[in-house]
Amino acid sequence: MKSTMNFIKNIFPKNLSLSELGLVLLIPLVSFTSHTWLPVPPTMLLFLGAVVCWIFLQMKGESRIANSVLKNIVIIFSAFSFYLFASQYLMGANFRHYMGAVFAPLYLVLILIFSERTSEDFLKNLGRKFIFYSLIILSFEAVGRYAFNVYQMFQTTGQIYTFYQFKFGGPMYHASNATATHLVALLFFIFWWGNTYKQSMKKEIGVALVLIVLALSRAAIPAVAIGLFYYFFLKNLDWKKSILALFLIGIFGVFALLNLRYLIPDYSFQSKFVLVEEAWAYYQTADIVSILFGVGFHESSNILSHFAHNHFLIFLMESGVLGLLFLCATFFVLIKITNGAAMIVLVPFLVQTMADSNTFTPYFYVIMALMLILTKPKIPNDTKKDTLLLD
Repeated sequence: MKSTMNFIKNIFPKNLSLSELGLVLLIPLVSFTSHTWLPVPPTMLLFLGAVVCWIFLQMKGESRIANSVLKNIVIIFSAFSFYLFASQYLMGANFRHYMGAVFAPLYLVLILIFSERTSEDFLKNLGRKFIFYSLIILSFEAVGRYAFNVYQMFQTTGQIYTFYQFKFGGPMYHASNATATHLVALLFFIFWWGNTYKQSMKKEIGVALVLIVLALSRAAIPAVAIGLFYYFFLKNLDWKKSILALFLIGIFGVFALLNLRYLIPDYSFQSKFVLVEEAWAYYQTADIVSILFGVGFHESSNILSHFAHNHFLIFLMESGVLGLLFLCATFFVLIKITNGAAMIVLVPFLVQTMADSNTFTPYFYVIMALMLILTKPKIPNDTKKDTLLLD
């Protein structure tokens, strides 16, 4: 009981302002999610608590953002979230299917709003806690996934098992490719953090790499490889030159994959090509409304043999061309405002999500928010600090 109380006090210290409380609810435990073992991801409940903090700030008239750059970012990401909500609602989609896509960008929006009234040191402290707690949570994910599947193996006899057995049944995600996506984003944020603050992060990087291996995601191999290539050779280039270099590498990668398709008979590998072909066939006869606004999140499985695994394909088919354009616009903003630093995480994240992806990725938006704030000097303002003492 005493250790539990110390853990709570460590996350929720006394004398927090409303903005600080909101950030504490949003950042350290954002990785505490579950799409399988729990009915609602715990981080979403914490997010709703942060929304309450924002409402109180609104009532006090203290939610204004003085930094014009951050204000524009808030507008763009809020518009993205509103578009997803409005379009999905009007097409009658199941709210549970699209609420993750709507809420995830709002993590970044709220963090930017709250950050106007908090110190950089406070944010840095939360950033370190985010890394620490995320590694702990994802370690429990690996233990839970392997323990569950070992138990299943002992319950059945005469069945042949492969490594695929240990890719499913985890406490956080339906498949470990999504776990690997989470870990890849975290890994390269750790690289960025260590480089930015000149800190040795060898232990954290080592733990993240071990967990990625345990995720058994083959897509993580090119994701980490390309991410490391970008980090060591391209990150200091002008971001426009970096994008051009990555575009050329991407063209080469597409040709390589097209040739490998006929050499690797693996069903999972082949299915990624089948999905693209099925999507192309669908768009030959799709109506203009479905093309522009999509068919609804989680509904692509009614058109394709599987749901659209690819991150871009998910947003294209399920939120339409407009949804995909909004998504790309947010990525462009992140890259431009951070002068390319966001690509340290964004590049491997997108490579990994070519194999599998989720629409509820709050950890990604928390990472992006921290990179935005801690790489962009804050404009001084005379906004008074709101106070909410916690007894």
